[in-house]
Amino acid sequence: MSILILRGPHAARPDTSSLDRPLRERAHAAGQALHCRVFATLRGLLAGLRRARAERADMLLLDVGDLTLPDAAQTRALRDALDTLPSPYIELHDDAAHALEPRLQPRHAPLVTVILRNDLPRAYAMALDIALRRTGRTYVAGPLHA
Repeated sequence: MSILILRGPHAARPDTSSLDRPLRERAHAAGQALHCRVFATLRGLLAGLRRARAERADMLLLDVGDLTLPDAAQTRALRDALDTLPSPYIELHDDAAHALEPRLQPRHAPLVTVILRNDLPRAYAMALDIALRRTGRTYVAGPLHA
């Protein structure tokens, strides 16, 4: 059982590695492995999605960060990659301007999109809690106030 995070670049928070430890601890406490891969370009994201498809993670948390989609061909490539995922995914952002669904209109839409303005750590915590519930694992902790 595993959850995979694909994380894009964040200009306001260049070092996002500090997010990983508490998330891994939460996932581990629920009996779930958590893997995180960081990408800086659309090409890196597409490669990560292909790899996720091959590895068949139980759940994918997708944070494209500040990544832009400058042309229709790249938008189509990303939509096609998401549409071929074998497992559900959760999209998360710290700014609604980065949400993919309005731009991509994928057939395999996210299970849920979590957007918490300027609060990336809480967005990750909420997305992970949803993923753990969805995979039948639960993490018992204090209440989450969003």
